[in-house]
Order: sequence, then structure tokens, then C-alpha cells
Amino acid sequence: MATLLEKGEISARKRGPKPGMRSGRQRDQVVASRQDVVEAMRGLLRSRPFDEIPVEDILAASGVSRATFYRHFKSRRDVALCIYEATLERTMPHFLLLADVATGRLSAQWWAHEAIGYYREEGQISVLIHGLAATDQAFHQRLRDDRQRMIERLAPAVPAFGRAVGEDAVARRQRARADIFFMMLDRISAEVTLFAELADVRDYEAVLAEQVAAFVADN
Repeated sequence: MATLLEKGEISARKRGPKPGMRSGRQRDQVVASRQDVVEAMRGLLRSRPFDEIPVEDILAASGVSRATFYRHFKSRRDVALCIYEATLERTMPHFLLLADVATGRLSAQWWAHEAIGYYREEGQISVLIHGLAATDQAFHQRLRDDRQRMIERLAPAVPAFGRAVGEDAVARRQRARADIFFMMLDRISAEVTLFAELADVRDYEAVLAEQVAAFVADN
């Protein structure tokens, strides 16, 4: 029969964490440190281009160690991809409002104004995404795939996107139109970011509103 001391040791072993496993608090700290890096990079991108941000500046802004940084990310590019994913998640609700523009519940002018305001607020993030698409084949394909998913999400509510779903010649042609529509938005976002002092930004906004209205109204 086990003594009281032995029973206490057995009980302590049962309650203790298994070797190699993190506690809930440790897991939270890991997630938090990863998010700290992403948000630090996002903040730095509001004032300068990606190529002018060394890892040292990310470490200083995030407060994490170099070892922690490389535990989460292989390179700055990995951080950039995380920022893209977060940006896509943040902008998705606004893109889904194109359904309301199509039905007239929202104006294309309002949609364009909000979109350009977001691009300018995010700073160099829009430029980063545009630049990665131009130089990184894998990221370019990722962007194309995400645009296709956007088309599919909007298809039930917006006929112009609905006609882009399918594999016949008509659908392929409409999908190309939808793809060009999104590429136009990408290019405008980079333009108004690079030239934030544009005196004619309202002209960009007005033309964007015209393009949005024309596309979603194409029934």
C-alpha cells in the first residue's frame, strides 16, 4: 500500500503538465508575441515602405526577442503575408457591401469614399500587397485565388459576379472582367497611398465610384 507521501507524489505527477506540452498561459503568450510582431510591422508600414524596415526595427517596436521573432516567422515576408491575411479579413465586410450598392441601398460614391479612406489610413500596406503581387509568383497566385473566392461570395447577391461563376466561355469572360475590376481597386489603393498628398484624390474617388456603379449595375 502506498504511503501518504507516495500518494502525494503520484497525485502531483498526475496534475502536472506533460513533458513538451505548453500550459494555457504559455500558449496565450505565444499567440500574443506573434500578434505583437504583426501589429508592429503594420504600424511601421504606415510611415515607410517594407524594404526600409529591418528586422531590428520590428523587434524594437514589438518588444519581442530575435529568437521569438524567428520562432514565429522565417523572414519579414512571412510577416507581410500575415498582414495581408489580416487586411483581407478587415476589408472583407466592405467588399460584401457591394451587394447593397448593386441594389441601391448604398451609393457607389459612399462605397468609394470609404474604400479610399481605408487605403490612405493603412499607409504602405496597400503598396506592400501590390508590390508582392508584382514580384512574388506564389503570392500573385494567392491573390488571384482570393479574388476568385471574393467573386464566389458576392455571386449570390450581385448578378455581375454571379455570371463569373462557371467554366463556359461566358463565365470565363465575365470572370476576367471581375478580376480586372479587383485589380483596378488594388492599383488605386497603391496610387492613393504612394501619393497621399494628391490634390485630385476626390477625382480618383469620383471615377472609382463610377466604375463601381457601372460594374455592379451590369445585370
